[in-house]
Amino acid sequence: MLLPGTAVAASAPDLSTLQRQLVVARAQFRSAHYADLAEALPRLRRDALAAQAHTTGARRQAASALLARVHILASELAVKSGASDEAWERARSAVAAGESSGNVIVLAEATRVCATPLRRQGRAADAVLLLQDMITALTGAASSTPEPPLVSATGSLALTAAYSAALEGRRTTALSLMEMAADAAGRLARTPQSYSGGLTAGQVQLYQVGVHHLLGQDIAAVRAAQRLHPSTLPTGERRARLGTDTARALIAVGDYERALTALHAVEEAASEEASRPSVRALTRELLVRRPRLTGLKTFAARTGAEPL
Repeated sequence: MLLPGTAVAASAPDLSTLQRQLVVARAQFRSAHYADLAEALPRLRRDALAAQAHTTGARRQAASALLARVHILASELAVKSGASDEAWERARSAVAAGESSGNVIVLAEATRVCATPLRRQGRAADAVLLLQDMITALTGAASSTPEPPLVSATGSLALTAAYSAALEGRRTTALSLMEMAADAAGRLARTPQSYSGGLTAGQVQLYQVGVHHLLGQDIAAVRAAQRLHPSTLPTGERRARLGTDTARALIAVGDYERALTALHAVEEAASEEASRPSVRALTRELLVRRPRLTGLKTFAARTGAEPL
């Protein structure tokens, strides 16, 4: 017990236990059980911080990687609730922990979640530059990082960068980044282990819906949505995202009845998603444009989207 560092190490939370808790927390996010996740995250974040503080060497790097992923989850959850400032702070903390981990894939994941709060600050151009710089860094790490995780991280960054570029109206950049992501997804599909890391052809198609909408190509967005069956998306959160993006494009082309159907699909995929601020805003837009649409007022009341 008198050996240097022994008492500190003994007080550190067990990393294996924390990793299992993180797996559960991720599952809660993917199934859109946001209330349960919000309750569990503070303790997980506290314990992950303690693990990082009370370890050294390789174990500290592992603890930093775990902490980065906890902050990533916290940032993504804050985005869901519309808490943009908190999402930004958690994303910055994720980057700091990712840098401490020495793991370029973890750092890439942390960098990616910076994009949404940056966009909400009106800094979509900065988000594109940040993500493109990270893609370049991953290219430089190709010799020391296993290829499938590297390809997955690169493709995921490209998708988020494409969406950010589309928000800026940069059509050529957005579509080029979408091609990069599609190429990455295709390469992963051909790997012997069928590794995806979350990047699949379905995920690329999902982003096509949102990117085309932001570029003002709403007919193309609707067609992309029609080509993508929700069952190809692995989680309730992703299926809800499809319904939300589809509803946006359908409202833009004036197809309000099908837009309401898309919002019902959001609720069916993940009930808590239907009460998110962004989905409520779409519901209120339908109330303004087509207030007598069958079932709309009932849906609005059920999801808390009555007119302000």
